[in-house]
Amino acid sequence: MRYDDLLSVPYLEKGRTKKGMDCYGLVLECMSRSGRKLKDFENLAYVPSEQLNEYVVSLGAKELDEPKNGCLVQCVWEGRLHIGYVLDKATCLHMTNKGARVSPLIALREKKYFEVGE
Repeated sequence: MRYDDLLSVPYLEKGRTKKGMDCYGLVLECMSRSGRKLKDFENLAYVPSEQLNEYVVSLGAKELDEPKNGCLVQCVWEGRLHIGYVLDKATCLHMTNKGARVSPLIALREKKYFEVGE
């Protein structure tokens, strides 16, 4: 999957276009490019951390023991859900307040990996 054009996309709360995306908007785009679809939850950034497991179950996601290409990485950041798209076993594409970027998975805290659809 090509993603280099997404690196210039700025952060925009509830954004779902190249004019701006939030972390879930970026994941939706990555999943679409890889031929898989996810439900869009407009207020995903406001899901309390204690409801994250319920959210993941609603996607039909299968938890993985370790990252693999094309899976999702979920973590809790300041009590809120953060999600990214795993590019390989060491890096992910995710949205930050400064825009989309590629980061090492080791930099994310309290992470879980999920496979959604095939």
